[in-house]
Amino acid sequence: MAHIAENVCIMDIWEPINLTETCPANSNITACSQFGFVYLNLLVQLFGSSIEREENKDDGDDLFDFIVVGAGAAGCVVASRLSENPKWKVLLLEAGPEQPEVTLVPSLSSALLGSNIDWQYTTEPNGKSCLARPGGRCDWPKGKVMGGCSSINSMAYIRGNRVDYDLWAELGNTGWSFEEVLPFFKKSERNLNEEGLNRRYHGVDGEQYVSRYPYVDEPSIMMTDAFHERGLPFNDYNAAEQVGTLQAQAFSKGGERVSTNSAFIHPIRYKRKNLVVRTNSVVNKIIIENNRAVGVMYEHEEVIYSAFATKEVILSAGAIDSPKLLMLSGIGPRDHLKSLNITVIKELAVGENLQDHVTFNGIIIALPNDTSTLVKNIDMLQEVREYKEQAIKSGPISANGAVSSIAFIKTEPQLIAPDIQFQIDHVTFREEYLREPVLFEKLAFLPTSFYNGLMPRVMNLVPKSRGYLHLNSTNSRDPPKIYANYFDDPEDVLTILRGVRFLLTLEDTEAFKSFGAYFVRDPLPACKCYEWGSDEYFICAAKSYTATTYHPVGSCKMGPAWDKKAVVDNKLRVYGIKGLRVIDSSIMPVIVRGNTNAPSILIGERGVDFIVRHWKLFEYFPWQLGRRKHTP
Repeated sequence: MAHIAENVCIMDIWEPINLTETCPANSNITACSQFGFVYLNLLVQLFGSSIEREENKDDGDDLFDFIVVGAGAAGCVVASRLSENPKWKVLLLEAGPEQPEVTLVPSLSSALLGSNIDWQYTTEPNGKSCLARPGGRCDWPKGKVMGGCSSINSMAYIRGNRVDYDLWAELGNTGWSFEEVLPFFKKSERNLNEEGLNRRYHGVDGEQYVSRYPYVDEPSIMMTDAFHERGLPFNDYNAAEQVGTLQAQAFSKGGERVSTNSAFIHPIRYKRKNLVVRTNSVVNKIIIENNRAVGVMYEHEEVIYSAFATKEVILSAGAIDSPKLLMLSGIGPRDHLKSLNITVIKELAVGENLQDHVTFNGIIIALPNDTSTLVKNIDMLQEVREYKEQAIKSGPISANGAVSSIAFIKTEPQLIAPDIQFQIDHVTFREEYLREPVLFEKLAFLPTSFYNGLMPRVMNLVPKSRGYLHLNSTNSRDPPKIYANYFDDPEDVLTILRGVRFLLTLEDTEAFKSFGAYFVRDPLPACKCYEWGSDEYFICAAKSYTATTYHPVGSCKMGPAWDKKAVVDNKLRVYGIKGLRVIDSSIMPVIVRGNTNAPSILIGERGVDFIVRHWKLFEYFPWQLGRRKHTP
């Protein structure tokens, strides 16, 4: 059944977190006060509408050359590159709505979590992590919107370490060494801060804007100065050496977020007649005939449609939804699929090898009144209004607080690469966080630029624990069961503990002393029986206030045919199913040392290059490849 053509673009309205449902009746935090309601209502009024302003001209066709499922960090790249060929008709399906204007505002990034453009996934309890959170479950935000996670994340542009990609290649994935992927990093990148950057490592002609924010506050500079005092060089950690510190560049331009939707789809969407984008379209299943993917079934406004691909179906739905769709389609662990009465088409280790950079919240650096960036509520509202009115964005709302204060260290000298990353969050600590830490984190939607405390997050870059995910049911709208399995390997806690010990030495730096900054030594509620500063206290805090870094990867592992856990080969083709690839962060065999948005864009570029080269060769020399025996 063909998709019904729409002559007018229906403007989606952003819906923030529901305070009435989330706030307890007796809570005293600002987010649950009348001001919280006023603030969110203001955001809806100012930034609630879609960035799209043109008509959605959809011919309602159901036959395409390629179907891309998921308009996230990788999917937007894939769809854009495929549609460069005017002979190929491309369908891009996105489960979420159009990208709202609120996503463009750097300081409002935390307001996006828990809203209607977040899948709002949660993990399953394992008794070793997330212990202070409701039901022992950690929140796992994931973008449900054009641009996917690139529209709701914290925007840091970090690639990982060269040894990560060399390891992928050593594991049997030809074509994925650092020197082989570097040209694809550079292909996408349009770096606006090219002065002082090594052009061997950076691109300036791509679609994806990268730059520093126009505003950096003093506490952020204090953090990088303190890390520097402790021996870390000021360093471009996307170049030759990663150990170091610096204010990170962001996926931004002129004080606004640039998601992959903004970079790769929005500029071409109404210019390329061969690109069809359908939002609010939830894919239920891949249509497979004779072990070949020939299309997808998807739901739009409670009606089921089918679309067919003459060449390939590409899953770019991310580390949670790509394995979910494979399993719903009969590709995955045999016993699990049979338990749900799903016919097994191909047995593969789909959903296994799940990884994330585990961290925890609760270490707080206090800032005295003269260095705090807090403002009065009325002034906060005025700052947001002024940002909206600015032709050239500037000031605190044009940046993301201290989030760009980042450092990488080796906790042991013999390591070949960093094992800890520090990334700094903001907090209103004594009045808010220390009273209700879990609720504060759930409702930390006020601008990231205004705070009286910093919350450094000690991120384990090399987790040994592995999780997995299973289906909840055969209903595609049901969330999967996510077993993050944090701290299943005790070494992961010890790595974080070594990172904490380094972090605490910052209190002795001149940078901290000149600011009057210090670590708050009040124990968190779940760990009151331990002395703050002891190993036992921080182990308790890590296990109780565990948190994701929003970097889930690995659940559709890339590997050679002899790897029993591999789901796709080095060209991202699903084993045993013709015409089907997975191109997103789920293919990572081992998680990279750093934020995963830039690597996801890379995977999009590298993966689509395999497709383009293959089909161009096929079109030029069809008699050599043979149509009947042809396997894309």
